[in-house]
Amino acid sequence: MRRFITILAAAFAFGALAEAADATVTVSDAWVRASAGGNGAAYATLANAGTADDRLIAVKGDAAASIELHEVIMEGDVMQMRPVDGIAVPAGGSAELKPGGSHIMLIGLKAPLAEGDHVALTFVFETAGEIALDVPVQAAASTGHEGGHDHHDMH
Repeated sequence: MRRFITILAAAFAFGALAEAADATVTVSDAWVRASAGGNGAAYATLANAGTADDRLIAVKGDAAASIELHEVIMEGDVMQMRPVDGIAVPAGGSAELKPGGSHIMLIGLKAPLAEGDHVALTFVFETAGEIALDVPVQAAASTGHEGGHDHHDMH
């Protein structure tokens, strides 16, 4: 019986490793909008080369009192922003966090964010785990494509 439990545990562990190995998520073109204080926003492209769906479930960092995932929706003629508990990154697909759409809110900035600065952020995925980045701060009027195209993988 002990041998059976050991084999079962090993098979379970192998299955978990195989699932984690399949969760290939990348974060690219990450940037934070410059802000004089109060709140800020971060953006990126999330891609999933794996065969299983994944979700961005949190972003961690020390630049703000709290960090939330948000989406922008239209209610009638009014554009509204609201927090969400995750952002889907479909298998073989991507999700773009951009101005006017899904994004990361940095609430209660601890210091102003000036163009040229960097912010340490850790993207937390449901399956792929964590991806830590040093994200550049770009001008408030930026669309995000002026900076470098850093590419960060999680295998």
